Amino acid sequence: MSAFAATACSSSTSSGASMPSHGSLEQTQLRIGIPKGDIGALPIYTGFDKGYFKDQGVDVSIDDSYGSYQDALSALNAGKVDLVYDDYVHAILAQSTGAYRLQLVAEGYTAGDGSVQLVGKPTPTNVKSADQIKNVFNASGGFLVPTAGTNDANDAYTVPTIMLMTSLPDLANSLRIKADNSASHLKSLPAGGVVDKLTSGTDANRAAVLAEPYYSVAMNNNQLINLLDLTRGSTQAMPMGGYFAKQDFAVTHPNLFKAFTGALNQAKDVTSQRATAMSEMQAHYGTMASSTVAASLSFGTFPTTVNVDRVSRVLTLMQSLDLAPYYNIDTMMPPDALRSGS
Repeated sequence: MSAFAATACSSSTSSGASMPSHGSLEQTQLRIGIPKGDIGALPIYTGFDKGYFKDQGVDVSIDDSYGSYQDALSALNAGKVDLVYDDYVHAILAQSTGAYRLQLVAEGYTAGDGSVQLVGKPTPTNVKSADQIKNVFNASGGFLVPTAGTNDANDAYTVPTIMLMTSLPDLANSLRIKADNSASHLKSLPAGGVVDKLTSGTDANRAAVLAEPYYSVAMNNNQLINLLDLTRGSTQAMPMGGYFAKQDFAVTHPNLFKAFTGALNQAKDVTSQRATAMSEMQAHYGTMASSTVAASLSFGTFPTTVNVDRVSRVLTLMQSLDLAPYYNIDTMMPPDALRSGS
């Protein structure tokens, strides 16, 4: 995958969605950074391919070469891009340290049922999943989780990891990972590396947290089993990530982002159709999106509003695990975000 620009698209297709009005754009160019392989950013490609951004006068360029969320966020901070798709946990932790001043421009993706799983290697039929998970819990670094790319104490924390940490007490009260003891249980790797590490070794006391599309990739060609569905109970329909800009840039470019989000919502509506989603996956996600993998993907939803209560679910779970204990979600919300009673 490589950088490309919307001006290369010569045709446009209307989704039939109504577009919000906006004033003169403060600038026409919008550079977007996307972590490689993240399914949440799929509508960006749809909007690019169908000309929705171009129709709104927004000259979008996309760089999807970033190897991690932190790589993309660092590019935003350095002025190399104007907008990034980021995991909510990573964005909250980055802002809570004071290192970044971010604004959520648009929600991105909410996990679908069965789309985030804890998987492991097959064991003898008399070994229950719960017992296997307990063995992994007791093994040093037994849970393989996707990296945030920070290379520090927060490296292992993304939404899928928080879903695991929240779900374990539902299995057994003794299985409790919180911020103070997470290092002994979690081993963070690039998402593709998580798959490789789990499938190449023989250690049965190891399990991996996999979200789509990596889950379907791993299950397609390897002998793995589901140990725990992380999309149930308090982690069902979990908000996964969104589109972030620097606060100062968002405040001074309201018309640009109104035009962008209007076109993005068109793209989200169209991408909600499975046939379109599969087609865009195969066009832009390389070997991860073979016809077999694309057909087995569990897609979630692409919210077309920013809802404070919805995104706050992530922070609530984080704070129950002693992460970002003093953070206020309002500091990253746009002025038009929806709230209870609004």
